[in-house]
Amino acid sequence: MQRLIQVPTRFGEDSENEDFFAYLSTLGGGFVNQDNYAQSFKLFNSKATLSSQSNQKIYKGTSSLKTNIELDNNSILVFHNDANIFYQNSNFSSKTTIFMNDNSRLFYLDGGFLGYANSQFKAKLSLRIFINNKLSINDIFYYNSNSSLNSLYNHNYFYTLIIKGDVEFKTIHNENLKAHSSIINNTNIIRISSDDNDLAMKYINDIKSNFLHKGGMKLILARQ
Repeated sequence: MQRLIQVPTRFGEDSENEDFFAYLSTLGGGFVNQDNYAQSFKLFNSKATLSSQSNQKIYKGTSSLKTNIELDNNSILVFHNDANIFYQNSNFSSKTTIFMNDNSRLFYLDGGFLGYANSQFKAKLSLRIFINNKLSINDIFYYNSNSSLNSLYNHNYFYTLIIKGDVEFKTIHNENLKAHSSIINNTNIIRISSDDNDLAMKYINDIKSNFLHKGGMKLILARQ
């Protein structure tokens, strides 16, 4: 069961403060066996930040998350998932589908923490981005054994950051943090791995702040 909240479309017309904040949903303690959750967002001429409340725990058993997002030409979206925390014998799948136009702008973050699972879990994180109804990016992280982590340099934290829009960032490769990028269809894809989540999040948040600034946005924090 899920209570739905309609964001007031006329909010701020008679006020100097045009920013609006609301909790749209909460998953409580995390995903447990047989949990299947679906969420859908549509942005029309909007600038929005969607964020999880905290790290999302994935407990033992099979669970899934499905997300659909639509952005029109005038919309900017920051979609920030805190790390999925995988526990032993969990089997989690997520599927995110995003429909955009040429002038839409997107900051998308997803990833996970492996430390509690001792390599004994399964996960499939799927992202498909359509631009002008044409498939632009089809990205899948798939894990079913420790050998799947070779490309992650065996670090505990991993993130995928996808950015469509003007933003500044740098490539990093050292003992504590690795961040490498590629460009597909004018979209930046950055792979990040680290054993120090604070360091990884500082790198990510610096890029996010730059994206927000260039988009004329500011972030309203729900928590400190």
